[in-house]
Amino acid sequence: MALSTLPHARSKLFCYSLANRRRFWLRVFVGVGVVASFGACKTPDPNQRVTGSGGTFVKYSSAQVSVDLTATERDALAGMRDHSFAGASSERALAAVAAALKASGYAPVTVDADTALVEGGRSEVLVPKWREVVRGVLKSKIGSLPAKPDHQYTTALVSVRPPVSGSGVIVRARFDNTVWDSNGDARSKTVLAREDYDAFFSKVEAALHDSPAPFRP
Repeated sequence: MALSTLPHARSKLFCYSLANRRRFWLRVFVGVGVVASFGACKTPDPNQRVTGSGGTFVKYSSAQVSVDLTATERDALAGMRDHSFAGASSERALAAVAAALKASGYAPVTVDADTALVEGGRSEVLVPKWREVVRGVLKSKIGSLPAKPDHQYTTALVSVRPPVSGSGVIVRARFDNTVWDSNGDARSKTVLAREDYDAFFSKVEAALHDSPAPFRP
């Protein structure tokens, strides 16, 4: 009698397992649908260009966001990006710009004498190493944690050109900053801190006073 009930018990167990699986996948599909609907309803920021998407409620990839400047921010940048250096030649100015970038931690720094452009990049870690280790251990134990800025990379693009009238040169600088968080998401935007531009131009002025040798390609 007991043996005859064994197939029946197995059948019930199979049906119960199958029902659980169906309920599980139903919840998954419903959840995905809800996430998709929320994403579709979210109004995108016209000044943000998303080159990758990591999901809203379910994290399945990293996201890369480029933030374009508004009209007001472009006007602000125009008021801080240029500086004139009277009496300086293009060759001396290029060398001074390269020296100023190197003094600010940019490496490598490249100088193109033909186009009068100087470029450089600077990497910075925003959190101590021990915090990264602790965060990694906690994340492996308890799962997802709120994202925090982790490291950043700043690019510098500097041009040297003659003024409309008179002697000397005009140096134009632009700094773009990309910050990665602890989830691997990145956000890029042009630097708009006037003090950063003023500090850079002060270093160019100091380098010019040191009379650096002209750059030789």
